[in-house]
Amino acid sequence: MIVPDDGTRTTGLLRARLGMVLESVTEDWHWYQGRQNALGMFWLHFACAPVLELRSCGELLLLEESTPHSSYDMDEYGEGRVGPAREPSLLAGFVGARLQDAALIWGYSTEPLVGGVLFRFDIGDLAVSSLGDEWVIARDGLPPSAVRYHRIEATTITGTSLAASEPQR
Repeated sequence: MIVPDDGTRTTGLLRARLGMVLESVTEDWHWYQGRQNALGMFWLHFACAPVLELRSCGELLLLEESTPHSSYDMDEYGEGRVGPAREPSLLAGFVGARLQDAALIWGYSTEPLVGGVLFRFDIGDLAVSSLGDEWVIARDGLPPSAVRYHRIEATTITGTSLAASEPQR
């Protein structure tokens, strides 16, 4: 169940991981008739911290501490395969990077609720958001197709203005 977040919970979970290295990423992909179909959820494994699970629902994002589950069978609807993120996944490209800061991405709703996160790693920025039950994952910010539905907070969780700082590289 997705419990909407006004930013308090997400900010706390992210602050606890500032300065930590992303050691690995686990992904849960839906497969149907032998083909990879859609990313369901994923987990970020930071050094010396509980695993973070990221789930989406509509335009909302849920971040919580939770360990990955196993792969599972969905009978005639396919299967869920859970395993390490691998190239060409953008998530895999950030393994080994240090989290320096983050900014909340506000979802498309009538009240301000977390729809995603702009992670600021030492090698670059990674935007992760939920849009219509689909993941939007992009390097260096939201793609133009998502900007009309999501808004990146102008100030990061450490108080830095995004307008005054360049994307991390």
